[in-house]
Amino acid sequence: MNPVARAEALFRATFGADPARVASAPGRVNLIGEHVDYHGGHVLPVAIAERTAVAVGSLAGRFVAVSEHGSRAEFGWPVQRAGQWSDYVAGVAQLLAAQVSAAPDGLAVAVSSDVPLGAGVSSSAALEVAAAAALASWWGLGTDPRAVAAIAHRAETEFVGVPCGVMDQMASAMAPEGSALLINCATLEVRPVPVAADLVLVDSGESHALRAGAYAERRREGEAALARLRSADPALEHLVDLAPGRLHEVLKSLPAPLDRRVRHVVEENQRVLRATDALVAGQFRAFGKLVDASHNSLRDLYECSTARLDQIVAAARGIPGVLGARLVGAGWGGSVLVVVVPGRGDDVARRLAGGAGGRPNAARRVKVGYAATVNR
Repeated sequence: MNPVARAEALFRATFGADPARVASAPGRVNLIGEHVDYHGGHVLPVAIAERTAVAVGSLAGRFVAVSEHGSRAEFGWPVQRAGQWSDYVAGVAQLLAAQVSAAPDGLAVAVSSDVPLGAGVSSSAALEVAAAAALASWWGLGTDPRAVAAIAHRAETEFVGVPCGVMDQMASAMAPEGSALLINCATLEVRPVPVAADLVLVDSGESHALRAGAYAERRREGEAALARLRSADPALEHLVDLAPGRLHEVLKSLPAPLDRRVRHVVEENQRVLRATDALVAGQFRAFGKLVDASHNSLRDLYECSTARLDQIVAAARGIPGVLGARLVGAGWGGSVLVVVVPGRGDDVARRLAGGAGGRPNAARRVKVGYAATVNR
């Protein structure tokens, strides 16, 4: 059964009734543009075929959420943060309930998912967006994709407490079928971008936790760099607004490691724009070189790679047909994205799964998915 059918079945088995709504949303792979979304830059995510489904219904006076993996969370209503997976749904429910004139007094939730956890494909955003779509539809708030993404993002930043950018939720809520979505994270303008190259995802086996200190530390470093630069240029709104031609001069005014962080952000944003042009023109080798450069920058300047991720990237780059490879997601674990000549993806995935990089890997060709949908 697919996640939607499994979520419905789990809801019936747990709560003895049909759900009022079921919605599903995809994970995502960001083709290029890492750690620039929260600096107002451009990103280029694509939805993957794996999805998370959330079934919701009435439950008097309580919040109960169950997952197909056996986890159960039960609290009073209104729900409070508990420091566990159910927070991603509870945060969405709290924010949306505040918009309903006749506020609900409880909530039953059942979750099923094919999106890998901790693999850098944003399982949390898939859960938030699916929950937001289901609840907004049920409570008569509409399911405009931008509004769904905004509520999901607020749930993660305000309720869960992860200081993430808007990319993951917008990709899960808005990515067009068969295309990547270029997002200007400052203006929230979007544009579909064709993706004809094959994509392979390799799970490093190292799970990352976005609430870990390294991610928050990078956010603080970026804010510190921006504050320093604003003292000389008060009109500077985002780091990505620095003109590339001024970058060398600007970096001399910053101490380490702030200079490295700023260089990555500015150059990565430019790589996204060039990568978009390359994909539109069908210049896959040019796109692959930009993907390689992105990983090198994340490793050397943003310092969010690991020895295992670097090992997989190096192995992938040595396989015929591979155009580029880089860590994907926030880093410090997760997955590697491998860009492959069209038609060679399955072969490359088999090569990587067979042990390239020193040990067998969970490697698969990525099937491009589609945005969140209300399924019932």
